[in-house]
Amino acid sequence: MENMEPHYEEVKKHDASLVLGILSVVFVFICQIAGLILGIVGLRKSKRNGANGNDTAWVLNVIGIVMNAVILFIILAAIIFGSFVFFRLFDGMHYYHHMMW
Repeated sequence: MENMEPHYEEVKKHDASLVLGILSVVFVFICQIAGLILGIVGLRKSKRNGANGNDTAWVLNVIGIVMNAVILFIILAAIIFGSFVFFRLFDGMHYYHHMMW
């Protein structure tokens, strides 16, 4: 029974990494920052286990990290672009208002 303990610990770490990878992909639709953090933690756990590119947990964590990072980038770009357009529009209205009076 003693020789099964190291294998059991390795399976637990792999399962935790797999669950974090799944949650990372699911959190793309809920909260991208949390999904990005879960993906990074899961990737670190899978690397500690000596995972390679064929490992399902590693692949899920990488997919979760990439998807969450892309969505976060799109959201931040939209906020920056939207605020730029809003302030340019507001500045133009302010200029037009002074020209009318």
